[in-house]
Amino acid sequence: PETLFICKIEDHTEHGDNVIFVESLKRTFFRIIRDLFNLDAMKESKIEPSAVVLSKQVGDAVYIGHHTFIDKEVTIGNGTIIMHNVTIQGKVVIGDDCLIESGAVIGGCGFGTYLDEEGHPELVPHPAGVTIGDHVKIFANTCIVRGCLSDTIIEDHAMVDNLCHIAHNVHLHENVQVAACSEISGSATIGRDSWIAPGVTILNGIHVGENVYTGIGSNLVKDVPDHTLVYGNPAKSKK
Repeated sequence: PETLFICKIEDHTEHGDNVIFVESLKRTFFRIIRDLFNLDAMKESKIEPSAVVLSKQVGDAVYIGHHTFIDKEVTIGNGTIIMHNVTIQGKVVIGDDCLIESGAVIGGCGFGTYLDEEGHPELVPHPAGVTIGDHVKIFANTCIVRGCLSDTIIEDHAMVDNLCHIAHNVHLHENVQVAACSEISGSATIGRDSWIAPGVTILNGIHVGENVYTGIGSNLVKDVPDHTLVYGNPAKSKK
């Protein structure tokens, strides 16, 4: 069989009938892999018999896996895949074409506390919910806490990796990527197109700007401006 070459557009000096020019080699390669193995069609529209789905607001072409619990106030958009042993409770809205991997917990109570008259810690009430946009991916064993006074928000095309904690009232803007084992504390905001590396900790109330890149294991204790590389403990910025 003949060999097909895929080249970047700027390498247009190449010639031959078996050469295709593309804008992004990485994007084209992985889309070919996706189509060859038909990965978009791996899950059928189905609710597994062991799932408990109390909600009546489940869209079309939705898959819900084994032993998953969906509370009565949850809304799920079209084409969303929710895998096994997932718990989604309270006022949670999930958009279209999302992926929630096994073991995730969305809508649980946060860890905010205050002291009672005798000095014992009491949990802060969390009456709000979680709003998740379209094309969002939440990976295995990640916890996303419901809001206290306003919703926890994850915008379109954001991705949260395995074993992450997203606290109450956090706002992840469009295209944010949070890598494995990161912890984002309450009311923090992450601007669009930012990358949160593995093992990063972000202090409560911190604002991270747009197009920020964090180093592995960084501890963010103050606001980070747009278009910044930040790393270390405590994290320091480098333009």
